[in-house]
Amino acid sequence: MKNLAFIRLLYRQGIEQSLLPEPLSFTSVLTFHDAVEMFLIVTAEHLGAVVKDRDPFIKRFFEGLHPSSFPGGVELQGQYGIKRLNDLRNGFKHTAGFPGPVAIADAKADTAHFFEENTSRVFGLAFDDIDLAEVVQHDRTRAHLKTAAQLDSQGSRLEAMGTLAVAFKDLMDAQIHGEDMPRRLSVYGFGERLPRHVLRTDEVRAILRQPDHMSRRGVPARGAERLANEYTQIRDVTQALQEGLRLMVLGVDFHQYQRFTQLTPSVGYYGNSPEPRFSVETGYAPNQEEFDFCRQFVITVALRLTEINARAVPPSWK
Repeated sequence: MKNLAFIRLLYRQGIEQSLLPEPLSFTSVLTFHDAVEMFLIVTAEHLGAVVKDRDPFIKRFFEGLHPSSFPGGVELQGQYGIKRLNDLRNGFKHTAGFPGPVAIADAKADTAHFFEENTSRVFGLAFDDIDLAEVVQHDRTRAHLKTAAQLDSQGSRLEAMGTLAVAFKDLMDAQIHGEDMPRRLSVYGFGERLPRHVLRTDEVRAILRQPDHMSRRGVPARGAERLANEYTQIRDVTQALQEGLRLMVLGVDFHQYQRFTQLTPSVGYYGNSPEPRFSVETGYAPNQEEFDFCRQFVITVALRLTEINARAVPPSWK
C-alpha cells in the first residue's frame, strides 16, 4: 500500500505541475511517466513476473505482463495512451521536444485513464481509495489522518474534521518546538507562541486602573483606556504576523491554510482532560469534498515539513 500511495502522490504532483504556466508545466510529462512506470514495476512485483529490461517500454510491460506471456498475468488497459505518453516523454527528455498545452492535457487524461482502469484490475481497489496517509512519516499525524478517515466513514464528520485540526496543530508544534528539544524553540518559532486565551480590552483597562498599592485608593492612570486599546491591537497584530511568518517560511500555502481553518472546528481543552473538544458555529455541515481537501492539506503540509527537515540535516563528511 505504501508504494501505491507514493505512486498516487507522484500522480497528484504531476497534476499540480500541469496547471503551472509554460514552461514550468513541461515537467508534468516526466512526472506522469515516472508514476506510470513505477506502477508497472510494482505490478510486476505483485504478480511475481519477470520482465525483460531490454525490451521497449510498451512491450516490456503490456506484453510481458499479459496472460498470453505470463501465467497469472493481467491484461492492462490504456496501452495506446501510455505509448503516446512514452513517446512524448522521450521526445522531451532526449531531444528537447517541448510539449504543448494540448499534449500535456492528453498526457494528464491518458495517465488518469490508465490508473482508473488498472488499479482495480491488479490490486482490487479503486485508485482514489489509495490512502495517501501511508506516505506520511510523522507517526502521530499518520494516526490522526487514519482516525479522521475512520470517523468520517462512520458518519462523524464533526469529529473527523476536528481530528484533522488537531493533526495540523501537532505538526506545527512539533516543527516549531522540536520533538527532540521540547524546551527550546526552533528557527521557525519567531518567539514563544502567544496564548490563545488572552485578556480582553476591558480586562486590560481594569488592570491599568487599579491602585499601585493596597493601602492607596489611587487615581486611575491617565490614558488607561487608550493604552489598553493600543496594547490589545498590537498583541493581535503580533499574533497574526507570527502565525503568518511561520507558515511562510515553512512553505505552507496561506490561501489553503485559510480555507482549512475556516472549514475545521476550533479545538479546546478543558480542565485536565487530554481529550479535545470541538466548537463550531450553528449550521456547520462540511461536505465530502471539503473533508477531502482538509485531509489532503494536512498530508501536503506533513510531506513539506519532512522535506524541510531532511534538507536541514547537514551532510556527513567522511
